[in-house]
Amino acid sequence: MANYSRNRPVFKSKTEIYKKSRWSKFKEATALYFSNIKRWMAKTSYKINEKGSQRLTIMVVPHSEKKIMNLQISNYILFFASIILTATITTSILAISNNQQTYKQFVVLKSQDEYKKIMIEEYKKSIDSVNKRFTMFKTDINNIIKNAGKDKNIYNYNDIDISEEYSNKNVPKEVSDMEKLKFDLEITKENIRRMGLFIAEEKNLLKAMPSIYPLRLRARISSGYGLRIDPIYKWKTETHPGLDMCTLPGTPIFAAADGEIAIAGWMGGYGNMVEIKHRYGFATRYGHMMQFAIGIYPGAHVIQGQIVGYVGTTGRSTGYHLHYEVRIGDKTVDPEPFISMLP
Repeated sequence: MANYSRNRPVFKSKTEIYKKSRWSKFKEATALYFSNIKRWMAKTSYKINEKGSQRLTIMVVPHSEKKIMNLQISNYILFFASIILTATITTSILAISNNQQTYKQFVVLKSQDEYKKIMIEEYKKSIDSVNKRFTMFKTDINNIIKNAGKDKNIYNYNDIDISEEYSNKNVPKEVSDMEKLKFDLEITKENIRRMGLFIAEEKNLLKAMPSIYPLRLRARISSGYGLRIDPIYKWKTETHPGLDMCTLPGTPIFAAADGEIAIAGWMGGYGNMVEIKHRYGFATRYGHMMQFAIGIYPGAHVIQGQIVGYVGTTGRSTGYHLHYEVRIGDKTVDPEPFISMLP
């Protein structure tokens, strides 16, 4: 029996045959593409070489009978020469343009520099002017502080430190003046703050002690503080404990300071009288009133300038007037300095 399996041909599927044919076609197409590129590059290189190798002849013919000169220049040389010439011209144009821009900037900077010099001179003049005015102002502040009881000059201090940016020895005079002025301003601000506190305390003090005039307008003083002839019994003298202020009947009478009503009623020779107790041991009396104001009774609190009554002639009186009296503790004092403290 014959054996056919040894020489039997191998059959492949259609898919394998199809895949191989596509790969073969791709390789052939790729090879053809690169071949065409090489052919085109060779052709282009040949044409460039052909054109570049061509020469131009330049003949120089002198006017005299000298020999004519022939110059042969290839297209390569002309091409590179034109490139160099173009680059040179472009660079020159850019350089000229930049130079013009630089010159314009220089002119602008020079103008700005001149302007800044003028401004610096103006600043110097302003600093000198401020320094002179502030020197006068410091004198006034010193005098005020001295009048307040402080004999020491508040601007008497050692040399001040200049900022680190001016740490070298050559410090401009204006910088030194500004630093000194700044330091003086801080001292002045602190002392003005203290003066403000002092004035506020003084206002509180003046509100708590008799310091205003007890009538709306200044009145004629018919009888002062101290010894006087008795207005009723003319043959004898007496000690008058206050001021008699002659004015129209019904004129409002004001509390000379904040306080509390101690007496509001009839008090013998005082007639209708109000006595107000103030802080620091002060007391004031208002005598010969026509009537009391609304809300005036013992124990009531009154503020400075509040109406406590109206001018009359009750009690031991010879005419319409206000008997105004200031007491410290249980002793009377002259009211004149107190009515002159505030307008």
